[in-house]
Amino acid sequence: MSADRGKLEVDVLHAKVSWSLPNGELQVLHDECISRHVDFLELQLKLQLYPKGCGQLNRPMVLLENVDTAELQVRVSINGCVAFTQHIPRDGQLQREYHSEIKDEDLEIVIELYQVDRQPMRDVLPRLLKSELDIEQTNRKDAEAESDRLRALIHAASNQATNRVCHLTRSALKIQAKWRQVMVHHQFQRDRAETDRRLKQAKFVKAITVLQCLWRLRRKKCERRWLRAQKGCSETETPYDAILAFDSLAEFLKEGKIDFLQKAESLLEVAKESRYRIVAVVGLFDKGKTWLLNKLFGANLPAGKLCTTRGLSFLWFKERRMLVIDSAGVQSTVSYRAQAVDAIHDAQTTESLMFEMVSRISHQIVFVVNDLTWFEQKYVAMLHQKYVQCKQHKELTVVHNLRNTSDTEEATMLFSRQVMQCYDGELSHLGRLIFTADLGEGVPPVHHIVLCYEFSKAGDAFNAKNREHLLQRLEHGNTLGTSIVLTDLLKAELSRLLPKFVNIETTEPEACGAASGQPISVSFVPAAAADVAGNGYASSGAFCMRLSHEKARVTTKTRGVISPLGEIIAHDVSFDPIVNVFDKENGNGMHRFIRIECPGVVEEEITCFDDVPNGVKVFINKKPPIVEHAVHEVEPIRQTHGAWEREFSFDQSEGCFKPCEDETTLEHGVLTIVLKKRCLASGVWAKRAISFDDLTCRNQAALVPRRHRNAP
Repeated sequence: MSADRGKLEVDVLHAKVSWSLPNGELQVLHDECISRHVDFLELQLKLQLYPKGCGQLNRPMVLLENVDTAELQVRVSINGCVAFTQHIPRDGQLQREYHSEIKDEDLEIVIELYQVDRQPMRDVLPRLLKSELDIEQTNRKDAEAESDRLRALIHAASNQATNRVCHLTRSALKIQAKWRQVMVHHQFQRDRAETDRRLKQAKFVKAITVLQCLWRLRRKKCERRWLRAQKGCSETETPYDAILAFDSLAEFLKEGKIDFLQKAESLLEVAKESRYRIVAVVGLFDKGKTWLLNKLFGANLPAGKLCTTRGLSFLWFKERRMLVIDSAGVQSTVSYRAQAVDAIHDAQTTESLMFEMVSRISHQIVFVVNDLTWFEQKYVAMLHQKYVQCKQHKELTVVHNLRNTSDTEEATMLFSRQVMQCYDGELSHLGRLIFTADLGEGVPPVHHIVLCYEFSKAGDAFNAKNREHLLQRLEHGNTLGTSIVLTDLLKAELSRLLPKFVNIETTEPEACGAASGQPISVSFVPAAAADVAGNGYASSGAFCMRLSHEKARVTTKTRGVISPLGEIIAHDVSFDPIVNVFDKENGNGMHRFIRIECPGVVEEEITCFDDVPNGVKVFINKKPPIVEHAVHEVEPIRQTHGAWEREFSFDQSEGCFKPCEDETTLEHGVLTIVLKKRCLASGVWAKRAISFDDLTCRNQAALVPRRHRNAP
């Protein structure tokens, strides 16, 4: 509540009090009331102005309290208008509230005393003034005394305040000094703790480094001890017993021979017949094939990125009756230095030939991969498909060499993602991370075995059991083996495969076509004397290429090589006709038809043999219709030629079939052979060869195209 607003004037001579309040202060009168107090001629006045929020706008109230014994007559005017006139008894009081509305304008309240004790004011005023003066003098003396007393009290209070400030200042300085001391002590403790922590961390790192060094030394020591235990405490390098030095097909065609090297102290007799089984380890380049052989058989063959397996390297285990083939990796680096042949094409052809030969001569194949890719899956599918087509019950084993995996959980997740989710089959109960893929009814399965990083947590958990399982599978497969002469086996397979990868060119195609037997073959020529080279290997002989015509020239097929994955490297010039076999009912009973699409083939190039127990054998030797070296090609010449042979033998449960010579025809490049179904009681047929010349003599009309049969 404010007591200082407005202007208050006291006129003692006229016994009048005026209170003026400007409009500006009235406008802000919303929340508080304004009041003024004054002692006037033994009369206490209180003027109060209520705010606007009190129901009526700016309601003034006048409170008069008479402290004298005289009676007073009071007149109050508001804004020049007499508000009320009131009589105040002795020791009485007056309280009046002005109910008229005062708007936002200047306010002036005037209070006049015009009668005191029923006497005019002019008669009473001198007495009142005298009493006021006496009272004022008395009050002045008392005020001076009180003032002196108050000065003394103020001086004492000032001294006390000064002393108190000094005391507080000294106390604050002491507190600040103590606080700084505590903070410095705490900072020192923190620095000392940080120094101790760093010293402990350095000691801990040093201890870990020492432990790591000790662990590495211990691991190397364990590796050397394990190798000594596996090799009979021998640190010498294990040599291969024999090496077929087949590095390049182009080089073989140029030199005409492949050296067959053998270790001088080897017990393997390559030219004598022995009973054993052949196990081949194949895969892409740098996948760990040689490392796997060292781990399985305790050997110390040279392995690593700086060591490359040459051709076909043979390792002989006499007590196991097992011959292991370590093959060169597929897709290895080639040289682009100046040479007569294309390096990439020569590498593709050589790898395809060696891969095909290994898949034919081996009884079991171990395919080594790292992280399984779709390209390696195609290799696995191709090998398995070869076994299915040839009706060979050979089981293929895929070894996943996860050499960068050391955690068991990671190895399990990779095995599930790369094997279990990609193939149908079952997990083996003989060990963890061993899976057998089921590829169909009556089809040999494919086994998947995982190996992890050696001497790691995953390697300790899986490697020993999985390697033992793989070794037992190799030991139990084809236990008796097969009577094999290694040189004869390699010679036969090379002779069979070479025509698929080479072209035979001659200036006398008629003589070449008339030559009897196979146009190209391979023979083994034993070495006269065994000269041991610096690497400890001696040549036991060489596989030499033989041609049926002296003037023939052999070149690599640049337009007709098919990779082992079934990919056509270029145009295939080999002759491979389309064959359809079906049964058809006619007037004479059920007949079986063999339709061979052989466009460009004439009758003289076809020979049929009926010496098959229940079927027929067809041999077609298609000659090249265009002699390429005698013409100048405008566009690339695409023609197929060569020898094709197939034996059609049927099961006895389907019936007995005999060729019908009079119904065999060659029309519009389609050879149709009809076999009549007969029972076994009809007799036994003689073994003989039937050429188309004989068939023509017997029934000339049978081989004449139908459009000429009715000609005169």
